[in-house]
Amino acid sequence: MICKELKVPINIENCQALLWRLPLNHQKIPIVDKDLKKRKAGYNGEATVYYHLSFLKDKKYKIFYDIRLPLFSNYFQIDFLILTPFYILIIEVKNISGIVTIDPFIRQLTRTYKGLSEGFSDPISQVQRQKLLLQKWFSVHKLKHPPIEHLVVFSNPSTILNFTKTPPADSPYRKIIHAQNIIDNIKDLNEIYVKEAMTDKEMNKMKKTILKKHEESELDFMETYSLTRSDIVTGVRCENCHHIPMIRVSGAWSCVKCGSSSRYAHLEAVRDYFLLLSDRITNRELRSFLHLNSRNTAYKILKTLQLETKGGTKSVTYSKPTR
Repeated sequence: MICKELKVPINIENCQALLWRLPLNHQKIPIVDKDLKKRKAGYNGEATVYYHLSFLKDKKYKIFYDIRLPLFSNYFQIDFLILTPFYILIIEVKNISGIVTIDPFIRQLTRTYKGLSEGFSDPISQVQRQKLLLQKWFSVHKLKHPPIEHLVVFSNPSTILNFTKTPPADSPYRKIIHAQNIIDNIKDLNEIYVKEAMTDKEMNKMKKTILKKHEESELDFMETYSLTRSDIVTGVRCENCHHIPMIRVSGAWSCVKCGSSSRYAHLEAVRDYFLLLSDRITNRELRSFLHLNSRNTAYKILKTLQLETKGGTKSVTYSKPTR
């Protein structure tokens, strides 16, 4: 049972919107582009794992994608969390290409790709920390829980996994696998844990608490890349050739570069505004961002978006929609 579904992370959407709206040859474009590719690779890896987990049809499995929970003044994040009455499983996903060499004794991971070697943080140390934080979180919320297991899953089937020395049978490093082996590993856990540790009522309480306390992470990309509003290209973007700005002609948007026309191209522009600049927008700000002259046209656009409003007629602001 999927309790929290896979969806494109908001930070990928933010990053893509920023890339569209930086001026050509802006010095931050290579950095933003590299970050976007890295985020997309991570998401694609998680989508691969999500596909394999979709075969768990039994209702005893409660599957959560990308959970971020507050603990005291900080947060911790888990790629996939699976609840069962018998055990809990934390899955940490890694989408790393090339030859990955793992040294379980000095806790080091090295990737060799296209002749270059690069070090990464130890995934077992990472997932064990997640386990400790989750245990603490359960304690804070007074939630009874079964034993917690973990897997580190490499999503790219072409990745070669090597160990400097074979870890012993009881080593946590035995829990590093390829994505295609997830179901077999879960079957093994089902054979180990045969005694129910939670009732249906306790499971439902845990599920509801996790969903209620989850908080999505949304970075301030303007601050992250030290940008100001003057760095952002305003106007409606052509869906065909990506030229900015389109012009408003007879109730539609026309591209002066490729000649294409759209009645709804402004929707992406409004979304970009909310993603990059502010959680609220006024009629004046919309006109400025879309390059509109008519207050009435801007008003009609805002009304069709059905956004939550605040303030009086002349000072009304429109709120960013929830996802």
